[in-house]
Amino acid sequence: MIMNNENKFNINWFPGHMAQTLKMIDAELKICDAIVYVVDARCPQSCINPQFDDFVGRKPVLFVLNKIDLASSGVKEQFIQSLQLKTPYAVITRNSVKSGGTDAVVKTLQKLLAERIQTKLAHGITKTLRVAVIGVTNCGKSTFINNMTNKGKTQTGNRPGVTRTKQWVPITDNLWLLDTPGTLWPAFANQQIARNLAYVGSIKDDILDTVALSQTLLADLNQLQPEAVKNRFGVNTFDEIAKKRGCLLRGGILDTRRAAKMILAEFREGKIGKFNLDNLL
Repeated sequence: MIMNNENKFNINWFPGHMAQTLKMIDAELKICDAIVYVVDARCPQSCINPQFDDFVGRKPVLFVLNKIDLASSGVKEQFIQSLQLKTPYAVITRNSVKSGGTDAVVKTLQKLLAERIQTKLAHGITKTLRVAVIGVTNCGKSTFINNMTNKGKTQTGNRPGVTRTKQWVPITDNLWLLDTPGTLWPAFANQQIARNLAYVGSIKDDILDTVALSQTLLADLNQLQPEAVKNRFGVNTFDEIAKKRGCLLRGGILDTRRAAKMILAEFREGKIGKFNLDNLL
């Protein structure tokens, strides 16, 4: 992570296992009928792999804007306007905590795959749909699957990199979902995209300067909705927030790490407000 002339840092994180995962996903997609692409509704455009068209091909795609309850209004419509796909697609939203909704997902997939299903039925075959669930790290893929099954069939956690292997999960008799490890891409041509992903927790805090990250986050939130920051903290700058929240060491020195952890956590939990970080792009 390197600071640039604008006092913003450059982020690149692409561990070796992600390259292997992308190869695995590419291989598995050959036997899949469709793709569920889970994105974080707070920055859905930032979550899309720039080589998306190359590995998706012409398979139907169901985009799931996850954590919609943490995003600002109008994010779905803005995301749809940004899409320029040659393949059939649909967009639905999901809450970060509410389970269920299996019927809506199944019906949407059936609609996207109606022609293929009807072709099989014409030959007396009931089509079993195999669908790959993909997305960046910590976007909620496994939680999405667990919410559909109402059971904890896949391991989840509020940190990137929890899912490390592929898992086929039965949802109904005729629908199986492939849970895949989250992946990023080898390099970020747009560093604002990298920062957006870091803000929502899709890049490990362990490899970042969280103080610099939280300071940049505050600057971006103040650009988007300064009143939301002021309403939450009573002030707008990092040092003022740290003092107001009592993040101090002996001698009155600011405990910047504690303040950074607090600011990042409150943003990720939606306590500061609802945002669409893609408006920064």
